[in-house]
Amino acid sequence: MAYKIHLINKYNYSFDARKGGPGVLQLWSDQNNVARVNFVADNASVPAPVLAADLNSATIYFKEKSLPGLIDMLRNENPVKVTINNQPPGFVFVHTGQEPVGEGEV
Repeated sequence: MAYKIHLINKYNYSFDARKGGPGVLQLWSDQNNVARVNFVADNASVPAPVLAADLNSATIYFKEKSLPGLIDMLRNENPVKVTINNQPPGFVFVHTGQEPVGEGEV
């Protein structure tokens, strides 16, 4: 069992006219596309992530209602990281670094 933590430096996202909502959010390190985030309907179950064997990338799924929170994190927090962990059944976290309690936003 192993995991890798990737620092996210860039992102891009799209809306899919065929789907009528969020398309794909891609999270990038300096070196590669770390995570491809797909969105499912809020009433649908969330599929398991698909992890690369080397843990350098993953395809992950969030409910559509998660998009504003993810974009807010990417725009306003630093650092933002992605942890890819192959501990069964495999999971991926999109998270911030540690912040002081009560720091607040200015």
